[in-house]
Amino acid sequence: MIETSMGKKLRLRRVFRDGKMLVLPFDHPIYFGVQAGTEDPARLVALARDHGGTAVLVTAGTLRAALGEVGDLGIIMRIDATLSHLTGPDTVMHLLHTAEEAAALGADMVVLNCYIGTGDIPAESALLEKLATVSAECEQAGMPLCAEIIPRAKASAPAGTVPSSEDLAMAIRLGLEYGCDVVKTVYNGDPGGYAKAVASGHLPVIMAGGPKTSGELGIFRQVHEALTHGACGVAVGRRVWGSARPVGTFKAIKAIVFDGATADEAAAIYKKSKA
Repeated sequence: MIETSMGKKLRLRRVFRDGKMLVLPFDHPIYFGVQAGTEDPARLVALARDHGGTAVLVTAGTLRAALGEVGDLGIIMRIDATLSHLTGPDTVMHLLHTAEEAAALGADMVVLNCYIGTGDIPAESALLEKLATVSAECEQAGMPLCAEIIPRAKASAPAGTVPSSEDLAMAIRLGLEYGCDVVKTVYNGDPGGYAKAVASGHLPVIMAGGPKTSGELGIFRQVHEALTHGACGVAVGRRVWGSARPVGTFKAIKAIVFDGATADEAAAIYKKSKA
């Protein structure tokens, strides 16, 4: 019997470049609906393809709409979904595809969400059971699995509360324990604590971009800090296609990830770009 890890190794080569990942995600409409900047999937795939991206993170439907623009980009396919934002909560989730179905649809890696720490025991239990089930499927199918494991603040926490580094360490280590190949999670602004969290997980970690905050340039500092403290890449969506200068933002982030640019150098690239 041929080891299924061979399939994983071959697929991972298509989403990484020089051990790093630069992912443009735009799977957001499956929860939020069409947001400004996501109207044309083909345009976003072309943006990633032409400006240094290694992969796009999409649903199967979005991939179908943009298939002609993929080029040599890796395909990371979202295989789970939650209720629409009209209903919520977003911790109630269901599967869209199995690992084998995703492979047939052309995926090089699959991604699913797993929120922890909400205090909702049945919901967290269901999410972890889903993670374990899909992990086993991926092992059999030779499909790399990226788990988006994010510690969530309690409902009573102040707005804007970020996870502690201890909670991030828990999230990343869960990825290892559940057999994942990559963990996607947030950066919390604590460089030293984040570095320890990543090191204790023993898995590649990519930074999730998260919602747009005040100012266009803060994302460059976040990306630089995450990359210099253990992350191997980033998946930034809203901060790119929601930017006044999407191409400039993506090129600036690419310079940090692959060229070692500082946050100030990335900001200069952004400022020189056209709106």
